[in-house]
Amino acid sequence: MTRTPLRAALVVAALAAGLSACQAPSSGPRTSPASPDSPAASPAATGAIYVTGAKAGDDPCARVVSAIGYLGLSLLPPGQEEAQHWDGDVRGRFGYLRGTLEMYGPRLPAPAKDAVAAVDGVARTLSRAGTAASRRPGLLRRYRAASAAVLAACGRS
Repeated sequence: MTRTPLRAALVVAALAAGLSACQAPSSGPRTSPASPDSPAASPAATGAIYVTGAKAGDDPCARVVSAIGYLGLSLLPPGQEEAQHWDGDVRGRFGYLRGTLEMYGPRLPAPAKDAVAAVDGVARTLSRAGTAASRRPGLLRRYRAASAAVLAACGRS
């Protein structure tokens, strides 16, 4: 007596289960059909998650200060902006900071509002591989000034 039909049935059942799992809805960030400028499109309203392990109730200052510190680990000390290397690690950390600001920036203290916008704009440019090398040192200096203002608004220095 052979067990080939039984094995074939088990293999077919396993493949069907595996393929149906591949068809499940994406678990990536959810988006809202609202316009990006409307309050309904905010990460809090849409439930979008841009930072691994983030929760809507997390302290926004703690999250943003942490992201600034995480980026700082890859940056040379102030005054050495001309020697800074712009590999994928540094650009990726600027991208991580942008995601953190997207989630938590709107809930930071009011004095941080302008600095958050400045940090986000500079981080957007510095996270791109195509940004001209000649622009990077000046942008990094602007980032340092703006991020210091965010840290001060959060009571950190």
